[in-house]
Amino acid sequence: MARYEPWYRQVRADAARSDLLQRIRHMLMPMIPASGYFPDFLTPEKRRHEGIESIIESVAGTPRNVLRGQLDRLERGRGSAWLERLREADPAAREDLRRLLSDYQAIAIAPHWNVIRNSVEADRAIRTRALLDGGVHGLLHSYRPLMRWTPPVLHVRYSVDQTLHLNGRGLLLTPSHFGQGPANSLADPALPPVLVYPAGYDSTAGPVTVRALGRLMGGTRASILIATGTATTSGELARRVGVSAATVSHHLSALRAAGLLSTLQQGELILHTRTSTGSALVNAVHAEGT
Repeated sequence: MARYEPWYRQVRADAARSDLLQRIRHMLMPMIPASGYFPDFLTPEKRRHEGIESIIESVAGTPRNVLRGQLDRLERGRGSAWLERLREADPAAREDLRRLLSDYQAIAIAPHWNVIRNSVEADRAIRTRALLDGGVHGLLHSYRPLMRWTPPVLHVRYSVDQTLHLNGRGLLLTPSHFGQGPANSLADPALPPVLVYPAGYDSTAGPVTVRALGRLMGGTRASILIATGTATTSGELARRVGVSAATVSHHLSALRAAGLLSTLQQGELILHTRTSTGSALVNAVHAEGT
């Protein structure tokens, strides 16, 4: 995809200066086919909030019985001597995997972290706005056309035919900057339910909408209204819109008086977010311009 082209060129150039590309082809690619099954241990649920180093240690330290059970299901990796060593939890193979993931993180993830984070945060803003405006039903409806919510069933475009019964468990919906095509879940139904989907973007924040709404209320005020699609501080608004704190405060007061925005205190934070009326206005202008 075009959005990944700059990342791909840079990573390929940086990886070519070492043996990383060769190791990816030799070790990682046999475990990650273009479609179909890939091992759950590569996406560990535990310690996901403790940093990338902890995640890498969790992957490299996967118990032997889990390695054997999941690698045995692979079609593509059969015949690989290295995968056979990893299947038997050979310490040298574990260290190879640990070093590969660390090197990949240093070259492919860390230098591009701001772009990756912004992509995921934009998706979070979309889902938060949908939840504020329509509750859980609004949130689940916001995933169309990738998912279709017909209570009590969430239908998902998926690479295989699979039915997952939550049985009272929660479902972790995880946006992926690098996700393409259908969503993915863990293969083992006994693991905590996770659904990974391609991170979306806020289509209402496009330049056409800003210009059209700007003709109604002015460009700065329109940009602030669009930026408050999810709860945002005054300082963040000033940074995103590119104006002073005093200017933001002036426009926030006007938007509040018009019933398009509300302000609330969350602990020590003062947050501003669009009201349902404000969202309806933004969405109507966006729909008119598309």
